[in-house]
Amino acid sequence: MQKRPGWLIVITLLLLAGCASSSGNFTDDFSDPATGWGAASHETFVRGYQQGQYFFQIDVPQWFVWTTGGRNYSDVSLEAQVRTEGTSDNHYGLLCRYRSGQFYYFAISADGYYAIFRRVQGGDLVPLTGPAMLRSPLIHTDGSANRLLAVCQGSTLTLSINGEQVAQVQDNTLTQGDIGMAAGTAVQGRTMVWFDDLSVKKP
Repeated sequence: MQKRPGWLIVITLLLLAGCASSSGNFTDDFSDPATGWGAASHETFVRGYQQGQYFFQIDVPQWFVWTTGGRNYSDVSLEAQVRTEGTSDNHYGLLCRYRSGQFYYFAISADGYYAIFRRVQGGDLVPLTGPAMLRSPLIHTDGSANRLLAVCQGSTLTLSINGEQVAQVQDNTLTQGDIGMAAGTAVQGRTMVWFDDLSVKKP
């Protein structure tokens, strides 16, 4: 039996690791329920494809729901159109570097606040942009859609809202993982959030 040189095996493993962390660019208008975001129904929430968009409904307070796309990136840029109804005491946005319950979360709220959060496995959402969510006049609070852009590039995390950058922080805790969308409630329940026109690129 012929054996491969040890250095060749190492190179092969490195190439496979590189491929695993380099999913490509894509867009999704959520018109096709087979694009991989899945659906779920629970007594506290519903999520899934609805009328050409991706929908979250959360009926109870202090609840957080997300979905991931089954892809893997180290550096990635995500952009989506998002609108909400129901309580303004909510938050919703985009995830990057998701792995085993750990991720970065780029979020806004219906009443005009934003933050970049980090979550480590089993932990709470920790704001990296300050002690709490910050207010921005760029966020539409009249029920119309907001355009979110989240960029994870190296240790730099950047959030833009409706074409304007509002936050940039440095954090090197998480280095690669899946992408996703999420929504949550605070002290009130019953929020509904729709995501549309998702664009994912390598920055």
